[in-house]
Amino acid sequence: MSKELNFIKENPMGFLATTDESGKPRVRGWGIMIDEENRIVFGTSNKKKVFRQLKANPHAEWIAMAKDYSTLRVSGDVVFEEDMQTKLNIIEKTPVIKKLYTGREDELEIFYLENIEYDWFEMKMEFQKK
Repeated sequence: MSKELNFIKENPMGFLATTDESGKPRVRGWGIMIDEENRIVFGTSNKKKVFRQLKANPHAEWIAMAKDYSTLRVSGDVVFEEDMQTKLNIIEKTPVIKKLYTGREDELEIFYLENIEYDWFEMKMEFQKK
């Protein structure tokens, strides 16, 4: 597994950035996962504004920070998963999604990124004693 995917597995909570209908940025906290194909996978409801934003402008960026203040920014093209069995597998394997979407499977939208670009920032904090 790549350095980037390992970082994401260790730091799955971050922030997802999209743009709204007027082109203004929108950022919200977002947890992600890595699937069996090593894709970075997101989930949302098709009732939410973020779903409509991603349909209108299918480009997104997600960022996470580790305890040492290293950050990884991941950007790419959004691809929605159409296969219901894949969605059901994710529901079954992910406790939070299972709690939210059991009985509402038709609302769940799974998406992943293609044409990914990674951008690292590693802060080397060295403090001198006075």
